[in-house]
Amino acid sequence: MGGLVFEHLGQIDMVNLSFMGGTHEVGRNAILLESNQKKLLMDYGVQIGDKPNFPGHVRAKDLDGIVITHAHLDHSGGVPMFYLSEPKPFFATSTTTEIMRVLLRDMIKLSGYYLPFEYIEYDIMMRNRNDLAYGQKVKMGDIEFSLSNAGHIQGSAMVDVETGGKRVLYTGDLNTSNTRLTHSAKVPRKRYDAVVIESTYANTDHEDRKKIEESFVAAIKEVLRNDGKVLVPAFAVGRSQEMLYVMKSHKINARIIVDGMAKAVNQISRDNPDSIKTPNAFIKAINGVREVRGWRDRRTALKKADIVVAPSGMLQGGTAMHYMEKLALDERNAVFLVSFQVPGTGGAKLLESGNFTIKDVEQEVKAKVQHFDFSSHSGKTQLRAFLRGIKGKPDVYVVHGESENCVGLAEWCRDELDLNATAPHEGDSFKV
Repeated sequence: MGGLVFEHLGQIDMVNLSFMGGTHEVGRNAILLESNQKKLLMDYGVQIGDKPNFPGHVRAKDLDGIVITHAHLDHSGGVPMFYLSEPKPFFATSTTTEIMRVLLRDMIKLSGYYLPFEYIEYDIMMRNRNDLAYGQKVKMGDIEFSLSNAGHIQGSAMVDVETGGKRVLYTGDLNTSNTRLTHSAKVPRKRYDAVVIESTYANTDHEDRKKIEESFVAAIKEVLRNDGKVLVPAFAVGRSQEMLYVMKSHKINARIIVDGMAKAVNQISRDNPDSIKTPNAFIKAINGVREVRGWRDRRTALKKADIVVAPSGMLQGGTAMHYMEKLALDERNAVFLVSFQVPGTGGAKLLESGNFTIKDVEQEVKAKVQHFDFSSHSGKTQLRAFLRGIKGKPDVYVVHGESENCVGLAEWCRDELDLNATAPHEGDSFKV
């Protein structure tokens, strides 16, 4: 598929995209952009499993810079490995870098035995940070790039790159719908020669967010009326903050506690109000929530709480496991899942079977279990509208989705928009 190579001032300009991970899968995102003079890596994530799984190899000495779209580990978790030998500048919003600080340290603590780097590489990486505001331009040889709001989580960004007379847009994880927490992403008013877009929900539409909020709040109030307690397992980044904000906005009169890494992310969100849609109201909301501080506090927390928000969002470890043991076997209580549940995780098994492993024993959960689709990704209609809004006739590369989603969105671009579009495989390279 490729595209055209053209001459400029007597030399042939090269703009090349290589897909090193995140193809036909969700996770391990990594895209290498090469110009005549420079090599820019956009994201370098990790897939957390029994052993961490990284994208295809990129030599640190070949890179001139790294851009990270947001802090989730599937986009940022492999970046410290580029600091084993020599420093490289990395670029992200300040909110992204601060949240990376929390997530990467936790990953090293939990998975350090399997990682090709340690805390020292993480520390070197942090010393090479370059914090960017949305719209701030960076010139690196013949490459110029900037970040714009991606609407996904606090500090998330799309990357806009101009080089060799070509313009490339990489959406990262994209949400074009407003949430309580973040402004929606907007279609940039520029012409592009290539667009790299995610496809997590390319075949699915989400329910209206206002209706989801109302259903979620009504379900909580019903449990509280019957003297039950509610556990909300939620991702520490983004989802926990949004759930706290939703509950406070709907004036739920209850004692709410937050536990785990969500506490640190709450503080980062306070310290970076520009990353929040309505910072004053958000800060007021989370200031009214009690934080659990340590295991001694955790053991007695439920005596003083009606609602617990705690990671992990998929019930794969984290402090939510402690509260599952305490709440899951009482039919008055509820477990409300508000994050996507990857097949095979504790949350997915709970939804499928109604069972959960408690103290090494598979048990039937008596508490009410329900899933609410508070997604931070655009659905099918939003992704298609975003692509329709792009000016020019860009080549489209579809990544970050299950294979049928990547292929399906690429086919739609070809059939409906008459664009060159493909779902690349790992290791594929294309000239822009």
